[in-house]
Amino acid sequence: MLRLRNGRLWARGALAEGSLAIAKGLVVAGGPTPARAEVDLGGRLVLPGMVNAHDHLDFSTFPPLGSPPYASVYDWAAEVDAGRGDRRVAAALAVPLPDRLLLGGLRNLLAGVTAVAHHNPFHRVLARPDFPLRVLSRYHFAHSPGLTPALRRTYRTTDRRIPWMVHAAEGTDERARGELRLLEQANVLRQNTVIIHGIALSDDDAPRIAAARACVVWCPESNRRLYGATARVGALRAAGVRVGLGSDSPASGVRDPLSNLAAARAEAALPDAELIAMATAGSGEVARLPVGGTEAGEPADLVVWRGGRSTAARSCSTRWPSAGRPCRSTASRAGWRRYWRGAPRACCAGTAGWERRGCGAWSSTREVTLDTLAHDELQPGKGGPRLLSRGPARRGPRAPAPPPS
Repeated sequence: MLRLRNGRLWARGALAEGSLAIAKGLVVAGGPTPARAEVDLGGRLVLPGMVNAHDHLDFSTFPPLGSPPYASVYDWAAEVDAGRGDRRVAAALAVPLPDRLLLGGLRNLLAGVTAVAHHNPFHRVLARPDFPLRVLSRYHFAHSPGLTPALRRTYRTTDRRIPWMVHAAEGTDERARGELRLLEQANVLRQNTVIIHGIALSDDDAPRIAAARACVVWCPESNRRLYGATARVGALRAAGVRVGLGSDSPASGVRDPLSNLAAARAEAALPDAELIAMATAGSGEVARLPVGGTEAGEPADLVVWRGGRSTAARSCSTRWPSAGRPCRSTASRAGWRRYWRGAPRACCAGTAGWERRGCGAWSSTREVTLDTLAHDELQPGKGGPRLLSRGPARRGPRAPAPPPS
């Protein structure tokens, strides 16, 4: 049993001082049972790990692509396709797929995510027990109404009990505004449909989505960079539509799920408590993924944050400098820990530097200590510091992880 004491626990939309115990991957009632290990959190925040309801893990090595703004995903895709000879794209694709997926998982883990929905074919490396986080394994998907010729067939071959994910209404032009109607005409707007982006959805569209019991994934950072607009989250939620939060990918200019959370907070569409709920339980419901919690019986997928008197959302979303600011800055990460299935999963030591490069992308290197890595070229189960960057993971200089207090 592991006991975490002297923390500020998030439960039912509020923070309260307390302690919790973890056994066999679940939060359990503390009681007098002696713990094998005990950690004094020093008043830090204990939140459920975030659930990333939409990510392209295999795009983890890509720089931001294109020269926005665009009217729709089709304009962006056309420009990206025209630049396939770009050396940056070639370098990103030269990284083996298992490594790119691993780096995508690490990017999420280091941003406080413990479960993710991957929007591309499932790869066996994602199912390995030593992959950094949970990945949705049963799902089906289409790219979009305009780029998936057999759109209806992809849905008809999907088990109705699992999510069917599709990029739709991704843009601001007439074509994007008409895509909800296309989904209805194809009879694929159903209870397991997950609409990714939904920027062009109108207030009148929201009741139609709610009536179909479909869901929407909100990707604010990606949307603002590519299209200068984002989904009407307030109208969707008011109509009863379930909305999750997704980061999309570095290719669309998103640094990681934390910067995406900061972008969501900047939209001022939700109070902070509701934003945290969306990033955790709400996204878990949309993606049909388990969500951690601090109450007895809940999965011990937890993140421990530094935080003072500010709200939990602010504490989380301001841990890193916002992507896109034309400056150089560093952020200390000492004592920042992840608990996944009840075990300490990752700890980031020292500092992480972010630097604006000539291409407009941010490059980073972070030293992390992981219990295990799902990496074909490293020995599974062997912990130790690594360096995480936009390139492949590699071993870094050995250094002890900092204490949590």
